[in-house]
Amino acid sequence: MILPMFVKTLMIAGLLSVCSNPVFAGPLEDGQEAYEARDYKSAVQFYKQAADQGYAIAQHRLGIMYFNGQGVVQSDAHAIEMFHKAADQKLSDAQYYLGTLYKVGRGVEKSKQRAAELLREAADQDHPAAQFSLASLYFYGQGVPQSKDVALIWLKKAAALGDLSARAKLKQFGIE
Repeated sequence: MILPMFVKTLMIAGLLSVCSNPVFAGPLEDGQEAYEARDYKSAVQFYKQAADQGYAIAQHRLGIMYFNGQGVVQSDAHAIEMFHKAADQKLSDAQYYLGTLYKVGRGVEKSKQRAAELLREAADQDHPAAQFSLASLYFYGQGVPQSKDVALIWLKKAAALGDLSARAKLKQFGIE
C-alpha cells in the first residue's frame, strides 16, 4: 500500500520533531553538572529537588555536600539525615558513608554494631570499601564476633573488586 504524500510528510515531520528536540535533563543531572562546574549553591538546589522526589543518589550527594559544607553551611545532622534517607533505599554508597560515621561516632552515637550492619548491607552489594571496612571489624571483633576467617573472606572480595587497601593487607598477610 502506498501512503499518500501528505501522510508521509506528517510521519517524517513528526519523527524529525522528536529527534531534533533537545533532551532536557532533570534536577539530578542538572545537580551533577553544577557540581562538576563547582557551582555548589546551584548543585544543592538541584539535588534538593531530586532528593524531594525520592532519588536516593541525590539524597546521598546532598548528604556529602552538607558533610563537606559545599554550597551550604556544614552540618553533620543534615548530612546524616540525607544519608539515612538514601541508605533506607538500599544505596550502597550511603550505607557505607553512614556505617563509617557510626564506626567513628561522628554526628551519631558511636556504635560498631550499627556500623557493621550498615557496612554489611553495602558489602553485600559488592561495595569494595565497605567490604574492606567490614573485614577490619571482623578482624578486631568490633561490633561483630571476632573472626579472622570471615575477615579474610571480606578482604578477598574487596581485593577482587579492585580495592587497593585490601590487596595491600592481603599481601601483608602473605596472601596474593
